[in-house]
Amino acid sequence: MKILYLLWECCGNSEMIQAMRVAGHDVAALQTSQDGLLSPEIADKVKKAAGENGCDIVYGFNYFPHVAEAAKDLGIGYYAWVYDNPCVQLYSYTVTYPTNHIFVFDSDTYLKFHSEGINTIDFLPMAADPDRVEQLCREARPGYEADISFVGSLYNERHDFYHRMIDKGLPDRTYGYIRGIIEAQKHIYGMDLSEHLLTDEILEDLHAALPLGPSAGSVITTRTLFSQYVIDRQVTVEERHHILTALGAVFGERYRVDLYTHDASAAFAGVTNHGPADQFREAPLIFNRSRIDLNISLRSIVNGIPLRCFEIMGAGGFLLTSYAGDMLRFFNDGEHFVSFESTDDMLGKCAYYLEHEDEREAIARAGLAAIRENHTYYHRVLEMFD
Repeated sequence: MKILYLLWECCGNSEMIQAMRVAGHDVAALQTSQDGLLSPEIADKVKKAAGENGCDIVYGFNYFPHVAEAAKDLGIGYYAWVYDNPCVQLYSYTVTYPTNHIFVFDSDTYLKFHSEGINTIDFLPMAADPDRVEQLCREARPGYEADISFVGSLYNERHDFYHRMIDKGLPDRTYGYIRGIIEAQKHIYGMDLSEHLLTDEILEDLHAALPLGPSAGSVITTRTLFSQYVIDRQVTVEERHHILTALGAVFGERYRVDLYTHDASAAFAGVTNHGPADQFREAPLIFNRSRIDLNISLRSIVNGIPLRCFEIMGAGGFLLTSYAGDMLRFFNDGEHFVSFESTDDMLGKCAYYLEHEDEREAIARAGLAAIRENHTYYHRVLEMFD
């Protein structure tokens, strides 16, 4: 099969292209960008490139409605593997096009669309490339060793939606209601409370302070926008800050606790902030050389396994992750990875596995073996095009 590959700056490109070629497919790349994929002009570029290369399908990470339009006009399949959650582009009427083959990694997202009768979206977990990481680790210089590491965003950019809304002002009752949802959500995994608890009256107050609404052609609701882009994001901000503060306080004097994040100015006592890590060249080394690799999922991910978890396990790292229901569909807690359901639970498990090296290393080895057996990009290519 001849595949037109939408090549833009995102994770997984080299791994996916190699897997496609190993599976016997021809790949022609269309170089673009995220902004380019969001532009209407991409439709003509896709049509031209697909025609010139005789392509049977179009493939790309995440979903872009203008690409779906082009594929429909050409009568060829558009395969989109979505690794962002939320992904606002999914809430487009174009997702119903019969030429679409869209894959999401959160079973909760899949079930939401499936319950609305949309059969062009399927569930497909993310993947890893342990062979590439193994070679990288062999060739790389020493460094990145740590006892506990966290690689990820703190989502504390200035003028984020939540603080823009708060700064504008909310009625006391509405502010208290929102804070109640946020505080409750910190203690509950596997359910998005705000989707169920944001009433029409509360939404009116939120919208008055922050006029957030769907763009042209989108069918996303105001409730979903405020839930996923405002409330869930703020829960993640506060949870990650709380966990990093606790890690520094409990382990900072005795152990090396490392943070890699875009905000190089973020400071937590007992935690060393190294600034951002290159996701392709540095992050795998961090995962491989840290004794404990922490994943704290973005709260708009209800059950899904974030790409970060696959990357950690695929690097031979020991994964300690916040609860994700889909993990239990493919892996065993305590055998391939370890989960936590609260900050105290996380601290206790960090302490235990820092003191029980043999158990920690056995879990890391089992996690890597499970990835090699069933969860590489090659496996996903076979599943996707089956």
